[in-house]
Amino acid sequence: MQSLPQHTAAEDIQEECLLTGLRAGDMEAFEQIYKLYWKRLYAIAAAKLQSAEEAEEVVQELFTTLWEKRNTLIITNLSHYLFSAVRYRVINAIRSKVVHKSYWDFYRTFIPRSESSTEEVVQYNDLNEAFENAVNALPEKSQTIFRLSRFEGKSVQEIAKSLKLSEKAIEYHVTKSLKVLKVQLKDFIYLILLLLY
Repeated sequence: MQSLPQHTAAEDIQEECLLTGLRAGDMEAFEQIYKLYWKRLYAIAAAKLQSAEEAEEVVQELFTTLWEKRNTLIITNLSHYLFSAVRYRVINAIRSKVVHKSYWDFYRTFIPRSESSTEEVVQYNDLNEAFENAVNALPEKSQTIFRLSRFEGKSVQEIAKSLKLSEKAIEYHVTKSLKVLKVQLKDFIYLILLLLY
């Protein structure tokens, strides 16, 4: 794991002053923080995401959150917070891309081609409908958590914070939902086989 940059005593004092200004709503202090860290944070994000546009978006969202939540964020070390936060956001961005790509690949695989028969179209629609119905039949809270986890790629920590629940509760709902879906979609595998062969 890449270590966080080490600071001199003078830099630590400067950071503390900027952090104090930020908490007080000093826009000048915020702009100074932005100028000091933007390039380094962007470099980290760009190296991992391999996309200038995505890296810029991640860093912009980080600074937006920093300003909007300046009164509630618990920050004792500014540089440590920023470098840890950008890496956390990069991981979430990558996870989200993988999740969305997986779903796209799944649907692309089973969406009937133009020359497919009417029977294949019906089978695909049945498969899609069965999955949606199974998810919709989950208890409201479990359904919300499952969609956030599996459809939107949110982490357990993010969902717990968003819904004000414990991480254990989130893990319980996801595990329970997967077990229920596995039972309710027992015919799902046959539809997939029919479409593939």
